[in-house]
Amino acid sequence: MPKNILITGYPGAGKTTLINKLVKQLSCTIDGFYTHEMKKHGRRIGFYITDFDGNQMVMASEKSASQYRVNKYGVNIDAFEKVGIPAMERALQSADLVVIDEIGRMEMFSTKFCEKLRKVFDADKPLLATIKKIDCALTKELKEREDVQIFEVTKQNRNVIIDEVKRALKEIL
Repeated sequence: MPKNILITGYPGAGKTTLINKLVKQLSCTIDGFYTHEMKKHGRRIGFYITDFDGNQMVMASEKSASQYRVNKYGVNIDAFEKVGIPAMERALQSADLVVIDEIGRMEMFSTKFCEKLRKVFDADKPLLATIKKIDCALTKELKEREDVQIFEVTKQNRNVIIDEVKRALKEIL
């Protein structure tokens, strides 16, 4: 039985919104992290990574001079290693469910993050994560695991798929 549930879909489909709704509806101990947009005057200028304890760092920014780039954003690898990895470690130690939002291009720049991610997938703890739709080597590997169940969010199904994912989570929790 799959114990790793992955939510995939194209940007803007509603993956993070779905995760946020699920987290509010579940009655178990949750730890991990989520990502969200940085906005200025209504325009996206970057992204934050925030753990469930409230620790937050800028994950990517238009103004970043980082050599690691995704489109117009410079990626801050320290954010994954100082917020993301500790959140995953805490979740493995004391949570009923590990939540990772998201597994995408920016996160792939951190070798340490990718190593910890594999350990989370291999652990006995259930995982709920968002993952990019278009694969790189690591996301393809993770999606093809036998202990993974994948749900694709689209603009058409994003308001109804929550019940399917909730049922799957209840089976593994």
